[in-house]
Amino acid sequence: MRYVFLTGTNRGLGQAVANLLKDDKIISITRSPIENNTVIHQSFLTDFNDIDTLENSISDIFSAIEPSNGDEVYLLNVAGTVDPVQSLGNLNGSEMLDNYKTNVVAPTLLIKGFINRFKDFKGTKRILTVTSGAAVNGIEGWGAYCSSKAAINMVHEVLNKENIHQENNIKSAIFYPGVIDTGMQETIRSSDINEFPNLDRFKEYKSNNALAKAEDVAAALIKVVTSDDFGNQESYNVKDYL
Repeated sequence: MRYVFLTGTNRGLGQAVANLLKDDKIISITRSPIENNTVIHQSFLTDFNDIDTLENSISDIFSAIEPSNGDEVYLLNVAGTVDPVQSLGNLNGSEMLDNYKTNVVAPTLLIKGFINRFKDFKGTKRILTVTSGAAVNGIEGWGAYCSSKAAINMVHEVLNKENIHQENNIKSAIFYPGVIDTGMQETIRSSDINEFPNLDRFKEYKSNNALAKAEDVAAALIKVVTSDDFGNQESYNVKDYL
């Protein structure tokens, strides 16, 4: 049996991943209820901006299953936010902090909970976190998003080292999903061009049908994380799997 702890399950890439893993036991971690939850084994509602509540929920989330040693346990950190789209001169501190809570703090706390809960579990353990090309290429107006994605990349670099040193028996990596036709793109296209000079380019992605389908990216993500050699690389790019 494969158990999958999945964030962002209620929309976009996370929803597409859930639909393709319908034969697995999915433990959903979202801010809002899932309208069609037929593929969900268990569901936990928590707002990543409320870190205290999330921390108090971690134990319950990862205690939701009792895997046997022949089972597989995955953590897929898919949820993310691009907001606030603002130039550095206008960046709102509170909104930037919310971005970091969602993109860095929450997935890091889930990684912590996963490690501690399953440290004695002898079966397959894997962690995959969705990142962005913005983590390595600065984009005007995306100071919060670029820097938070760079931060979660570094969290994974540390995790990979600790997995070896602490003998956690966990395979982990980050995944670059490319530009996907999801609600995040709608948010980007509604940005103020004065804050986000690349606005027209992202509108062209949509008008030119250049956005990848969430289902295709989800299939690539699943192919990566379920492969026999997962974890041999620190990062994977969707372009290599489409």
